[in-house]
Amino acid sequence: MVCLYLNARNALLKKEVISIGILDKSIIHPREIFGPAVELRAAGIVLLHNHPSGDVTPSKQDIEVVNKILEAGKIMGVNVIDFIIVSENATHSFFTEIQSSDSKVTHYVSDGVQNSLFDLLETEQPIYTPEIKKIHKVYFYPESRVKTGRFRLQNRRFLGNKYKLLGFIEDIVNEKCNGFGVFCDIFAGTGVVGERFNEKGIKVIANDFLASNYLPLKAFLGTSEIDFEEIEKKINLLNNLEAHNDNYFSEHFGNTFFTLGNARKIGAIREKIDEIVKGDNEKAVLITALLYAVDKVANTVGHYDAYRKRLDTIQPLRLLAPDFGPENNANNEVYKEDANQLIRKISCDVLYIDPPYNSRQYSDAYHLLENLASWEKPLVHGKAKKMDRAHIKSNYCLNSAP
Repeated sequence: MVCLYLNARNALLKKEVISIGILDKSIIHPREIFGPAVELRAAGIVLLHNHPSGDVTPSKQDIEVVNKILEAGKIMGVNVIDFIIVSENATHSFFTEIQSSDSKVTHYVSDGVQNSLFDLLETEQPIYTPEIKKIHKVYFYPESRVKTGRFRLQNRRFLGNKYKLLGFIEDIVNEKCNGFGVFCDIFAGTGVVGERFNEKGIKVIANDFLASNYLPLKAFLGTSEIDFEEIEKKINLLNNLEAHNDNYFSEHFGNTFFTLGNARKIGAIREKIDEIVKGDNEKAVLITALLYAVDKVANTVGHYDAYRKRLDTIQPLRLLAPDFGPENNANNEVYKEDANQLIRKISCDVLYIDPPYNSRQYSDAYHLLENLASWEKPLVHGKAKKMDRAHIKSNYCLNSAP
């Protein structure tokens, strides 16, 4: 496939050949097409796809590719102008179909300025070429593994989530460090890497400096027993909570990041959790259920640097119960500490280090979830309603990183 990158006047910036590989349900990663668009600051793209057979009739696969690229274009803020199938004797243009679709880019409001997501992105250069031949297993949880009406650690949008790389990571660790007993993920984030090894019966040490990450780690990887029946009763209670009045959360985040109704309920539920919990472990589980439910109804693309200008995420908030069992958690350790200090106090066989690797601070991207998890109700400022985050910013996002 050939991609033409155009500026705002439709002048050609660059022509690039892109391999779409073998298609599966995820088809093509957006970075293959839209990464160069970000780097070039292209306003639009035109895609040309060759049919050597001479028949330019779109295949089912072609249509699927077009739809996925259009979807990615909306998210990335890059206009997909046309997708053209070419052969020796004829061409087929999707121009009419594309123009008749809802192809407007997704806009956001950040610090008083309307932008597209394209304006917020940073480019990252790959530092190695992965050996794809090593990825040879079925790595993802079949849908049957996740119980209906429940959620698992991976059911969350998070920058840098390694869920789709778990098999690759496991292969490398087993190849280089076979026969180990303690695995430490010291910048755990969502915790899916540690959970992968926890399921093998290996002791896991998980750490993250943000409360909105630490609480899910404690819920899923912690060592304390949980009364599941009590958790489900309290989740039902929280789901049936009426919230008609404004509160701290709705006053700051209603009609922007969430509908007003959802924002009121989120604030009311967070207050209620503090009233009904019995102990820190139950609190971690209930707040985790709330954080994951919030992610499903947020008017964003998965982070909170900005919100979508058009408020069309209107589904009601609903908490689910977590789908986990603590049978492998007896010896685990979960921390909320500075990794540079924690490393001096722990011992492990395998240390997995995945720190922030560019200037984007996770405390900026997830300030809202951090506010909700900590629930200290701080002063907030700006269009995105961010609290003071100086105490939770990472030095690994700086040029002077340790």
